[in-house]
Amino acid sequence: MGKYQKGWRLLSTVSVLGLLASANSVAAQDIAEDGDFLGTIELGAGKREVQTDTGVPLTVINQEEIDDRQAATIAQLVESVPGVTLVNGTTPQSSGISIRGFGADGTYGANPRVLITIDGATTGGEEIYRIGNQLFTDPALYREISVIRGTVGSYEYGSGVVGGVVQLETKDASDFTGGEIGTRFRQTLEAQSNGTGWASSSILAVQPTEDLEFLLNYTVRDNDS
Repeated sequence: MGKYQKGWRLLSTVSVLGLLASANSVAAQDIAEDGDFLGTIELGAGKREVQTDTGVPLTVINQEEIDDRQAATIAQLVESVPGVTLVNGTTPQSSGISIRGFGADGTYGANPRVLITIDGATTGGEEIYRIGNQLFTDPALYREISVIRGTVGSYEYGSGVVGGVVQLETKDASDFTGGEIGTRFRQTLEAQSNGTGWASSSILAVQPTEDLEFLLNYTVRDNDS
């Protein structure tokens, strides 16, 4: 007799759960009929699309991300790239970029195993004492930053470049003027409390004709340790 009682209790529990599920279904239907629609959630891709059409481990930081990040230095932009770490922090002094464990060391932040190029020209940052390969120019001067991680795709820049390559593409004056003849001026002021400091960057873009452009930049930075 006890065996049948247990079976009856199990059926009763299932029936109660079925009634609750039906009630929830009716309630959801009533909400839909009343017009209280909360909206559609769309899950899109991030700003950095996965590079699937190349065998090179490449990450591209485009103009949209540069504007959104509002970074003070190039290092602050590339530090979020997978495999990239900053040595000695993001401050310009004695800082450097390391990719997959290769590049700047913990002493001076200078090591040629990570190469930085600007419009195809090397910066020579590895030769500067106590400065390293950390760029501290205004990120607003660049339209795109590409980071090649590892040796695949970086050996063409030199046999010692085993960490990777950071490629920067500068803007033209027409990027600030919108291609229209005229003059544009951009002024940026920055301040920070972690390693107290400030920075001022002035950009003057002059386009007198459609085929002639001038771009001038003056940047001043002061940072404590």
